[in-house]
Amino acid sequence: MAFNNELVILQQYKDLIDENIIVSKANIKGIITFVNDKFCQISGYTKEELLGKPHSILRHEDVDASVFKDMWDTIKTKKRTWTGQVKNKRKDGRAYYVDAIVSPILDQNGEIIEYIALRYDVSDMINAKRLLADELKKIKNPLLVMVQIEGYESLENFYGKEITSIIENKFAMHLLDYCPVGCVFPKVYQLDNGIFAMVKDLEDSVVLSEANIMQLKKFQQNIKDGVLKFGTYEYDLNVILSYGNRSEFIYEDVLIGLKKAIQFKKEFMYADSFTLQEKEKAKQNLHTINMIKKAIDSKNIKSYFQPIVNTKTGKIDKYESLVRLQNDDGQILSPFFFLETAKDGKYYHQITEAIVENSLNMLRKTDKEISINLSTLDIEDVDLRNKIITLITMNSDIAPRLVLELLEDEEVNDFNVVIDFISLVKIFGVKIAIDDFGAGHSNFERLLSFQPDILKLDGSLIKNIHQNKYSRDIVETIKMFADKQNLKTVAEFVSCKEVYDIVKEIGIDYLQGYYLGEPNKLLASEALNI
Repeated sequence: MAFNNELVILQQYKDLIDENIIVSKANIKGIITFVNDKFCQISGYTKEELLGKPHSILRHEDVDASVFKDMWDTIKTKKRTWTGQVKNKRKDGRAYYVDAIVSPILDQNGEIIEYIALRYDVSDMINAKRLLADELKKIKNPLLVMVQIEGYESLENFYGKEITSIIENKFAMHLLDYCPVGCVFPKVYQLDNGIFAMVKDLEDSVVLSEANIMQLKKFQQNIKDGVLKFGTYEYDLNVILSYGNRSEFIYEDVLIGLKKAIQFKKEFMYADSFTLQEKEKAKQNLHTINMIKKAIDSKNIKSYFQPIVNTKTGKIDKYESLVRLQNDDGQILSPFFFLETAKDGKYYHQITEAIVENSLNMLRKTDKEISINLSTLDIEDVDLRNKIITLITMNSDIAPRLVLELLEDEEVNDFNVVIDFISLVKIFGVKIAIDDFGAGHSNFERLLSFQPDILKLDGSLIKNIHQNKYSRDIVETIKMFADKQNLKTVAEFVSCKEVYDIVKEIGIDYLQGYYLGEPNKLLASEALNI
């Protein structure tokens, strides 16, 4: 009875192992002599296809040969147990991951008679991005779809990370339920930050059909119409969807597609060659950054001066200092070609510093006023702010002819810093203008904070004022307000006689634009008398 009881217990041990552990044995040459059912289940091969074959039948090309060399050195030469994580390949080409233990079995003389390997499937524990990348490698014509929970950051801020994680997991479990008939995906890959991916093989279809696209739109609409429930809670979720079917860089393309959809406020985005576009953009940006750095080092950040005309006298009273860059070939480039890149490359403040120095040097050569564009973000930079204050202090005798045109930015962190800066430079007689007034972030509320001397009307209000009565009404309103507050007004973008006549009739104090004079590296001395 005791012997039979031991057999029953041993059988239970064997059943437990067979259900959970992937087991194989090999002879001293590494040829497979035994596999259990779990081995066949995960590999996709039958026992007949595996027996008599080397384990290399499962080898994935991504695994470096050094891994297997280390394993054989350990089990064959050192006769010790080897452990490690291995990426294997199923019969259908799909990858799976196992934690493996491989041991030599020794006879009474210490000689190897066979090898036994125990493996545990850890594919579900592997990073979803890694598993998705494996899947994309084996598919000839993939359709990759990514969806991101709309307003994910707000969701996380409102519910906290723990609750949001529960919502994500629940959503991942039910995401395939939203697929309409004919739109079948085998699996959901849960990525980071509320992003989920699905992929399938289009097989012989290289081009997406209209039916494919309509199915994706229906899938998205089903999510919008549905309600995610768990426990007593219900959540209405919308998703942004990006999809692509170009095999090269498909993952990167579709991920960029999500970012572009959010940027341009789209819900549905086809990702086509975005990665190549980004690479080309990055290449161009590197070239531009290098050009900017050279220009700064060689003092080739130049100021060109555009005249600002007194409306009543028709004479040039002021100039605006406008940035230009001279490249290695001697070409003069407008800000369009480098300024935004300079901001991203952290050279913007150095350019601003160069323009301030150029303008102060030119103030020594003229009796006119010169204005400089200065962003509120420039002022927030402590090093640049201190540098500008130092330059103004060193040139206090000409500071009253300096005008700082403030360019506002929505990302200003501390308006108190900006206000303190304005108060300080005004002590030296520096005038303050609000640039682009009447549009964007420049508004009447800022007047209370900045206490400017000049309002420079936004170009969008001026350039079509001869064709747009609405623009004219706004400009007239601003002019009346400015007069009540004893503020001077400047209209830029005066590009033709028709515009010139209207803004002059309204009574704008100063005019600027190509009709009156283009930016030039030298100051004009003659009166225009238009």
